[in-house]
Amino acid sequence: MNEKLQESAQYLRCCSAIEIEAFKLYQTLAKKFNQPESSFILGLAYDSLKSTKLIQGVMDYFDLPELQPITCKKNLSELANEVSLLSNKISKINNLSYELSVEILKECINLEDLLSEDYTNYLNSAAPKMITDEFSKVFTVNLGNFKKVLEAMVEEKTQHRQIIIEIIYWFEAKQAENLRQITPIVKYQNPDSWIHESTLHAFTSAPAQAGTEP
Repeated sequence: MNEKLQESAQYLRCCSAIEIEAFKLYQTLAKKFNQPESSFILGLAYDSLKSTKLIQGVMDYFDLPELQPITCKKNLSELANEVSLLSNKISKINNLSYELSVEILKECINLEDLLSEDYTNYLNSAAPKMITDEFSKVFTVNLGNFKKVLEAMVEEKTQHRQIIIEIIYWFEAKQAENLRQITPIVKYQNPDSWIHESTLHAFTSAPAQAGTEP
C-alpha cells in the first residue's frame, strides 16, 4: 500500500477511534439521565457504534488493525482523548445537576460539530477517490456511492446536534418550571425580566475548532 493511501485509510481509522469514545461517552451519560432523555442519548451512542462498524468494514479490507499503535493527526488524537476524559469524569458523578447536565450536553454538541468537520474534510480531499480506486482493483465500486455513505454520516452528526439541543431545551423548561413552583406569587413592574434566557446563544454561535485535511 502506498503512503498516501495508507494515510487516507488511517484517517478514517482515527475517526473510528473517536466514534468508539463517543459511544462510551453517550452510554455513560444515558445512565445518569432519567427517561425520556436517557433513551435519546442511548440512541446517539448506538449511532456512533454504527459509524464505527461502517469504518471498520473499510479497515478490514486494508488490514490496518495490524498497524499498532494508531498514529493520528494531532486534532484527531486530542479529540479522542478529550472525549475519553469527559466520559471518565461523568462516570464518577452520582447526581448530575441541571447546570452540569447542560454544560456536558454543550460539550456533546461540540463533539458532533468536530466529527462532522472531520468527515467533511475527508470528503473534500482526494482520500475517497484513492480508497475507491484501491477497491476497484478487486471489485466494482462507485466513488459517488462511497461518498454518499460519508455524507450520511455527516448528516447524522447534524441530526445529533439538533437532538442534543432539544434535550437542553427540555432541561431548561423543567428548570424554569421548578423555579416557578418555588417562587412566591408577587406582582412585578416588569414581568418580562423573569423570562428564562437560553444558555445556547453563546455556545452555538462559537465556530467549531478548525480541522485538518487528511
